[in-house]
Amino acid sequence: MIVKAFESGPLLTIGYLVIDEKSGYAVVIDAPKDSAEEIVNEAKKRDCEILCLINTHGHWDHIADDSEIVRLTAAKVAIHQKDVNLLEDPKSVIYELPFRIEGIKPDIILNDGDVIEVGELRLRVIHTPGHTLGSICLYEENEKVLFSGDTLFAGTIGRTDLPGGSFEEIIKSIQEKLFVLEDDVVVYPGHGPSTTIGKEKQFNPFFNTIGLDRDEI
Repeated sequence: MIVKAFESGPLLTIGYLVIDEKSGYAVVIDAPKDSAEEIVNEAKKRDCEILCLINTHGHWDHIADDSEIVRLTAAKVAIHQKDVNLLEDPKSVIYELPFRIEGIKPDIILNDGDVIEVGELRLRVIHTPGHTLGSICLYEENEKVLFSGDTLFAGTIGRTDLPGGSFEEIIKSIQEKLFVLEDDVVVYPGHGPSTTIGKEKQFNPFFNTIGLDRDEI
């Protein structure tokens, strides 16, 4: 498994190219503004085929280059059912931006527990509402890798003050669905550096301030 990160756009959003070396198939996870050409060129350089573009949620900074990825490849676009409206109509949560984002219809509607196969890789969809209604994480169990979108970051959590956000829901999602994973699982978030589940269970201040007993997380 090869993971290549591409930080791009005004909010320094990270998109990922995830490659199964054995099959030569790949998937893109999120497509920040002005990332498409670099991601596609990296795939060509490694002689791999992008099968799918998975959005961890529908906020503009994660879907800005979806249409360009689709134009440059034959990738199918996937998103959770509860964020479809954000993908199809980005203006529904965008008020002023100096650029246009083209809405597109997803090819694949995701639900909790779905598995996306990329060669020998199996990315399991974990529905983690809180940042948006349809926020998801993607977990590759054999590789012990989690792509957390804007749900969990190194030392913090995703914002919950936008439409569809809920502090209570994001805390519940992380506690009940992510912190049950093994401590050595590597976490690749939608912004900032990578981390591990163990580090976040031990040091993330959001789980100190709300009175959680770490032994119960």
